[in-house]
Amino acid sequence: MVPLTLFLKVHLRPTGIIALRALPQSKMRTALRYVPPTTLIGAIAYPLLHISGDRGETTYEKKNFKSKAESVMSLFKWATIKVEGKPKLYGSLLKINTIYRGKVQSAVTSFPFAVLYGEFDGSLTAAYLIDEDALSKSTYTPKDLERAAWGITRLGSRESIVSVEEVKMGKTVFRERDKVRTAYAFPFKGVHVQGKGTLQTVVDWRSGIGDYSNAKRMVMFYPEGTVEVRGKFSTAEIDEEVIVLAP
Repeated sequence: MVPLTLFLKVHLRPTGIIALRALPQSKMRTALRYVPPTTLIGAIAYPLLHISGDRGETTYEKKNFKSKAESVMSLFKWATIKVEGKPKLYGSLLKINTIYRGKVQSAVTSFPFAVLYGEFDGSLTAAYLIDEDALSKSTYTPKDLERAAWGITRLGSRESIVSVEEVKMGKTVFRERDKVRTAYAFPFKGVHVQGKGTLQTVVDWRSGIGDYSNAKRMVMFYPEGTVEVRGKFSTAEIDEEVIVLAP
C-alpha cells in the first residue's frame, strides 16, 4: 500500500513588507530572501496555541528561552513553500549622530537590516505534512489545524503581515521517485536540478526552534517557477502537486 497522511495547503498573500531575519546576528541585521521552514512552523504554531488558550510566544527552560512553537513542532512531518514571483531584498543606510564635547559627529554605516519586500507580483503557498500519530496523541484535531491555518497573520516579525486566501486539507501520497517537477522549496542534497532558483542555508527546524546558535542547518533550493529534480528521493503528492522531502 502507498502510505497516506494529512496535508495542509495554505495560500497566502503579503500585505506589506515581509521581514525575515537571519539568526543569530548582531544589530547589523541581514535578512533571508525566502521563507525558511522554521518561519512556516512558527506562523501556524501561533494561532494553533491560541486555540488551546496558550497566548505565550516563549518559554524559559534550563536558563534558556525557547519558542513555544517547539511544543507543537512534532505535529508536522515537513513544511515547505512555493513562491510565485521573485522577492527582492531591501534595506536602508543607518545614519548615526553623536555629540562629543559640544561637537556634532555623523557617520553612516552599512545596511542595518534588510527585508523581503512583499509588494511583488505574486503569492506564497505554504504546505504542511501532518504526523497523524502525533496529532492523535495531542489535544488538537485536524479541524484545529485547519482553523489555525486560517488564523495565520504573519510570517516572521510582527511587521510581516499576510492574508490567508485559501486553505485546503486532504490526504497526501508518499512515493519514492527519481525524477519530478516541482515549484516547492526542497533540500539540496543528493539531487540534480534543471531550472532556475536560489540556494539558501536555513535552520533544520526538526532539531529545534528558538536557540539557533548551535542548531543544525541545511541548504534549501527555492525554485523560480517549476524545476526538474533528478536523483533518489521521497516525495509527497498534494493537490496534484509534488513536494520533494528531506533525506
